[in-house]
Amino acid sequence: MWAEKHGKTWRIRDRIAGEVVTVQSGYASKTAAKTAIVTAQADRMRGDALVPRGGRVLLADWIDAWLPTYEGGLKPSSAQSEPARVRNHILPLLGRYALEELEQPLVVQRWLADLTAGRGPMAEAVAGKRRRQAERRKLSPKTVRNVHAILHKILAAAVAHKLIRSNPCLITAKSLPERVHHEMRFLTEPEIGRLLAAVPKHWRPLVLLLVGTGLRWGEAVGLRVGRVDLLAKPPRLTVLQAMHELSGTGEIIYTTPKTAASRRTVTFTVQIAMTLTPLWSGRDRAELLFTASQGGPVRIRNFRRGWVQWTRAAGLAGLRIHDLRHTHAAILISDGVPLTGVQRRVGHSSIAVTSDLYGHLMPAVDEGILTAIDAALAAVNLDELDAEISDELAEI
Repeated sequence: MWAEKHGKTWRIRDRIAGEVVTVQSGYASKTAAKTAIVTAQADRMRGDALVPRGGRVLLADWIDAWLPTYEGGLKPSSAQSEPARVRNHILPLLGRYALEELEQPLVVQRWLADLTAGRGPMAEAVAGKRRRQAERRKLSPKTVRNVHAILHKILAAAVAHKLIRSNPCLITAKSLPERVHHEMRFLTEPEIGRLLAAVPKHWRPLVLLLVGTGLRWGEAVGLRVGRVDLLAKPPRLTVLQAMHELSGTGEIIYTTPKTAASRRTVTFTVQIAMTLTPLWSGRDRAELLFTASQGGPVRIRNFRRGWVQWTRAAGLAGLRIHDLRHTHAAILISDGVPLTGVQRRVGHSSIAVTSDLYGHLMPAVDEGILTAIDAALAAVNLDELDAEISDELAEI
């Protein structure tokens, strides 16, 4: 590398692959340029040198290179939503920026403000629609956080490939909008009874299992007959997959559980086993345990239509399906089950998730238990837990 006069300023030149290129320009003096050369050479010796002109790569071009590999590692349920967030909320607003421009946290900060306020251009695929439809809408705090998380990954990869030196999302993460918690609802025993009485006979086993095991919706409707053992003492089921419906197409897919801890065995009562017996006895192991009233997989849209009517009839209007999972956790805690036991049963990845969701339900505990919980939380990855807690609160 060498310093070279360029108009009224100085620039750094280098020979790369037999071609002379400008590495950096705009230095006020030859001394400043030479100092930058020494720094760059030291970085190169330490392995910290950036790719020449890597910071000038447009974010849109970097995403074109990065996204296919990232998509390949996503589960089918995320392979739709994640790229859509990139296309709709990152490329239209930031795609024209060079990576080095995005190193300035203020640029990302303005972008977050635009997402929250609903300002800025839409994706090209949407721009051709009528103006009213093409207007950018304000994003919810949860969506803003999700989109910021993807940009964080995009720029972290740019740092790893030595295109830029720092990731501004590390700074802007501190000013993200607060999560909006959906109010959790916990049913009392009489309310559970009223709900089961209002639910038609065909759907009663499914609702009872949700209350009695705390399974997620997708885990329950994705259960295979062979993964339920009604003859065991106590009866039990094994969660090895979850069912999802892709938005837009309605295609049904089956994926592995969302976290390693979600792959678990859950016991349940003899009463539930007796209710499940007609659905289990004499059927092929590969069949779905629960089916729609006319056969086939249980689709959430169809089930929800009935759910609204049944909950209203039971005097429980506004109750969400996922509140049955919360109810199960609350029952366990009220009976003295420790949070670690609740965590394993409902399949949370960490005690921190369980504590954040249900810790306020715990009775007063002694200092020794609190110390143990502090130790358990010490090595927790807060970003990952934040995402999981948001998912739990936003479930069906």
